[in-house]
Amino acid sequence: MHPSSIKNMKIAAEKIDIFSQFNLRILDVGGRDLNQDRSYKTLFESIVNLYHIADISPGEMVTHLMPGLYSIPSADNYYDLIVSGQTIEHVKNPFRLVAEMKRVLKPNGFIILIAPSTGPRHDVIDCWRIMDDGFKAIAEDVGLEVIDDWIDKTATDKKSIPWSDHVFIGRKNG
Repeated sequence: MHPSSIKNMKIAAEKIDIFSQFNLRILDVGGRDLNQDRSYKTLFESIVNLYHIADISPGEMVTHLMPGLYSIPSADNYYDLIVSGQTIEHVKNPFRLVAEMKRVLKPNGFIILIAPSTGPRHDVIDCWRIMDDGFKAIAEDVGLEVIDDWIDKTATDKKSIPWSDHVFIGRKNG
């Protein structure tokens, strides 16, 4: 995972004051280990009760193998926080996946998404770059409140510069 993604996830989590809470249930969608840790688990380890990773393929850190592209094996209203970085761009229908994330999110819980707004093709399936209105459109469609939304063009390290991370924070209203 590129350094700006970790930095932006921390900034997003601080904006919602998540680090002042404890015993959280956190779901990381798409955080499967691909010869490097692609999860945000270490960022949240001081506040987490349960940290689950859902992915469509098995992997060392995957706790919830998704039976389909848009199906998270979890009860409704279960997680306090859902995070997903560098995943949405590889999903054919990100609207359906975010709707599924919302289903398993507790009322008044938060979703933090990070996806590239620029950059070259980087996988077998690489469908999207999320432009400035992209996450707002998804939030409106699935019924999430937009808490914050920005594109980070400040990265200075070589691994992060191509992507211009688009960061979204949404809330499921209770």
